[in-house]
Amino acid sequence: MNDNQNFERIIKKEKRKKLLITAVISSIVTVTIGFVAVMATTIILGKQMDVQAEKQINQFNIADLIYSPNIRSTSQRYRLTAMTRATLSSDRQKNIDGYRVAYPEKKVILNLSGPESSSETSSNIYKNDTIKNINIMAANPKTGQKEPIFFNRAYPNWYSSQKNKDKLMSPITPTHEAKTLQALPNTLGEVAITFDKRYRYEDILKMMPHNIMINYYWLGFHSAALDTSSHVGCYVGLNAKDDGSGKLNDQFAGLPDKTKYNDYQGLKKALKSQINRKDVDHIDIAKDAEKQLAPSLKTAEFAGVIVTGRTENLAKLDQLPYTYASNVGITTPIMPYQSPIK
Repeated sequence: MNDNQNFERIIKKEKRKKLLITAVISSIVTVTIGFVAVMATTIILGKQMDVQAEKQINQFNIADLIYSPNIRSTSQRYRLTAMTRATLSSDRQKNIDGYRVAYPEKKVILNLSGPESSSETSSNIYKNDTIKNINIMAANPKTGQKEPIFFNRAYPNWYSSQKNKDKLMSPITPTHEAKTLQALPNTLGEVAITFDKRYRYEDILKMMPHNIMINYYWLGFHSAALDTSSHVGCYVGLNAKDDGSGKLNDQFAGLPDKTKYNDYQGLKKALKSQINRKDVDHIDIAKDAEKQLAPSLKTAEFAGVIVTGRTENLAKLDQLPYTYASNVGITTPIMPYQSPIK
């Protein structure tokens, strides 16, 4: 083999080596760029999901305050199920005179655009055309548990004044279910009391019997056009303290107002900050509620309360002069190993 042939072979070998090195470098660069791109995309999407999660958790907490009549969240969980999808859920319960009764979980599925779906469903409404001797009854669609109902006192007169009633719901006769609880001994119950008028917070504390527990204060409706059956589940108000005192807080001292949604001033902020507003018969429930607010808890007025206690005590509520309507919610048996608060 002459020198020229050796030289050509060396040149070809070097070319192959350079091509291989170039290919390897190119592959490494491509993989690196791809990895960086994926990581960058993941980081960007992650940050966007974090922003969306923070926003929705805030709205979640706002809704927990605004629309939770004697319903309390006991825990909250956020879980990322995909790069652009997450689940926000909360365990909930009711306080029935110190007994903790489970309530259906609240869950929202989120994506980059916001809420994708929610576990919240409307109550099943039954009237006397479906159940004999029932004016109106609401039941949780998941558990069948009875839900307490408030009544809009102004609706019957408003309905009577309307010329065209074709598309309007007929007024519901106020229920007086509290007295029926006398037939249910050794039991704790929950009752929604609609007052004959709006009463000041401090007066409510004085006039309610001391052998029952005030769990929730209902603001009531400003609009007379909201009928009883359509607004079930759209009650705006505040849960009282869990200790049986029936008291509310005006504003928690020493805590940043921007993070608090569990007192009277926090309710004002929550109503203004709510994004996913509820609309009933073209009436914004949050805006309607804002018209019922007072400058402070001292001058605040409420249209009703949810109370809990022993059935023999609750049964007497219909005899009180300020009771416009009473409607029973959940009941639970008294256990020998646990004494009720009241």
